[in-house]
Amino acid sequence: MEEKKGSKAKNKWLVFTSMPIQMGVTIYLFYRLGAWLDERYSVEGEWWMKGLTMLGVIVSMYQFIRQVNYLNKNE
Repeated sequence: MEEKKGSKAKNKWLVFTSMPIQMGVTIYLFYRLGAWLDERYSVEGEWWMKGLTMLGVIVSMYQFIRQVNYLNKNE
């Protein structure tokens, strides 16, 4: 029984350590998409890049909160 608790705790920490990488990749991909759209359509002020980067931050925070809630529910 004690061994199962230890392995679950290790798995939870593994998920928590991978979350910043997942957030960074999500934000970076939205940033790159916005930069590509700005270049493709010659937009002044880089509005696609700024908007999609903010959307990437929102999406990554949503994913983070959803994963934390899922982990806490399954304790």
